[in-house]
Amino acid sequence: MNAIRFFLIIIACIIGLVLVFHILLWLFMIFVCLTISLKKEYTKPSKFYNWVFVLWYRYMMIAGRLRVHVSGYEKVPLAQRFLLVSNHCSKFDNFIQCAVLKKTQLAYVSKPENFKIPIGRRFMRRGLYLPIARDNAREGLKTILKAIEYINTDKVSVGIFPEGSRGVELQEFKPGSFKIAEKTRCPVVVCCMKGTGNIHVNWPWKKTDVYMDILEVIEPSVWDKKNTVEVSQYAHDIIYNDINKKTNIENMG
Repeated sequence: MNAIRFFLIIIACIIGLVLVFHILLWLFMIFVCLTISLKKEYTKPSKFYNWVFVLWYRYMMIAGRLRVHVSGYEKVPLAQRFLLVSNHCSKFDNFIQCAVLKKTQLAYVSKPENFKIPIGRRFMRRGLYLPIARDNAREGLKTILKAIEYINTDKVSVGIFPEGSRGVELQEFKPGSFKIAEKTRCPVVVCCMKGTGNIHVNWPWKKTDVYMDILEVIEPSVWDKKNTVEVSQYAHDIIYNDINKKTNIENMG
């Protein structure tokens, strides 16, 4: 009986410590986010706030029970600013990308609705994330020009999902997003995300294997021969072929 009681006490202590950890982390995140003003326009990145934001992303990945498999990391030109383009399957896509590429700072071009997310909206604002109005060409151009400025002034690298929205199937890319790389002559890092669409189905009972594959880095010299439409299609085809390759392998297995 004493042994059982001791075992139950140990279990209760472990559960209590886990709960305390979660509560303290949430309190820390809330406290830090409240130091970020929603009225101020930030013009410089912050290593501290970026570290906290990445910490939050990693926490969400653990809470989401993700097993992340990364390939091609060595291709990423971390010593310079770049444009990261990727397919978009889940809201976890940029969480994973920021956590994996934590040695640099990424500011994403994101839909305005995401800037209403509690806690997250403050970190997005401080991280120089850019809202883009998809139904307003003039405002969309302003966002692209701001992203160009970020890279030209060596503030942050920029992440964008050229499909414009999340989807199960790969959609057509919007060539305008590649203007950021064309005008700045920066590398384009082509990334393929797989498995993130299963997270909401598996959680909380099953872990989810997700894959982040850096397929290719398109060098700035490409703009000597190709325009944004051609480069956009090229990046789309690379990702499309990689998705189909993995699907075919799984079907054969």
